[in-house]
Amino acid sequence: MSKVWQRFGDYRARKQQGGALTLYQDVQLSLRNEVPIASRRWRGAPDVQYLKPLIEQAVKEAQDTQNSEALSGAKAWHWLRALVLQAPQAALAQGQMDRHPHGFSARGTRLYELIDFNDAFVSTVLALDEPLLARFSDEAKRLMDWFCKRVGVQGFSNEQYQAIVQGLSREIAVYRGVQVEGFVAQMTSRASDALGIDMVISDAASGKYVNIDCKAPSAYRHRVYDLLREGRLSAEEVTAAEMLGYIGEMNGHGGERTEVILWRIEKEHYGEITGFGFAETSELGKTIRAILDTYGTATPAHRR
Repeated sequence: MSKVWQRFGDYRARKQQGGALTLYQDVQLSLRNEVPIASRRWRGAPDVQYLKPLIEQAVKEAQDTQNSEALSGAKAWHWLRALVLQAPQAALAQGQMDRHPHGFSARGTRLYELIDFNDAFVSTVLALDEPLLARFSDEAKRLMDWFCKRVGVQGFSNEQYQAIVQGLSREIAVYRGVQVEGFVAQMTSRASDALGIDMVISDAASGKYVNIDCKAPSAYRHRVYDLLREGRLSAEEVTAAEMLGYIGEMNGHGGERTEVILWRIEKEHYGEITGFGFAETSELGKTIRAILDTYGTATPAHRR
């Protein structure tokens, strides 16, 4: 890691005095020195398998830093580097998903690559200081576009990237908002993410927790009516879901079934999301209390 970030551990944009670099410039310099420019023959059928060892090492270093007493700037540096390294394979995976919406042989592998990319994006955002949040999406996109071009991969389109950012902004804003309201929130593992669980929210006072899937209004309505058509929700439950803005569903197969609460996150009720957060979180707090009262499961320590 650059001595600039080791020494200061703080990533506010610095003036270019004495050669100091911004967070994004410093990560770009590191990758330029480590990853060579791709040969043109890769342009037709990009092969980025050689990046996997670098990705695995970068993620391990980021996780180690996350669990240490390192300064916040060091955590942000490591997670941003891991995020950018994953951008080419994630862009390729998203392209395959878009071209084959009904499935293909390697869909599971591509899905987990996108989940890993999303996890790195979220971890980077959560490591950033407040002043940098407003510009993060644009700065990260420029850096990822540069790296994808360097390794011979077509990066995310603006539409693809905007969809990713909107979805993750929603999750992060809820995650941060419920913590402001006094609840404990935990982002989920790969396996839970594949089940549609964005986070687990718990209440220390009651000892209850719920698995949450944050949905945009259109996606929420689409999912609710899919559940109605599948016979997994009744007409009365659909009416309640539309009125309340949340409903529970059972996900998984066989004995591995988990209740997940679909939660409609709409700006008319909770406000706009800016800088990965809500300006006011009281309505968010009221709703999660109601969800916990209705669907909350007691943690082992609170069961009798």
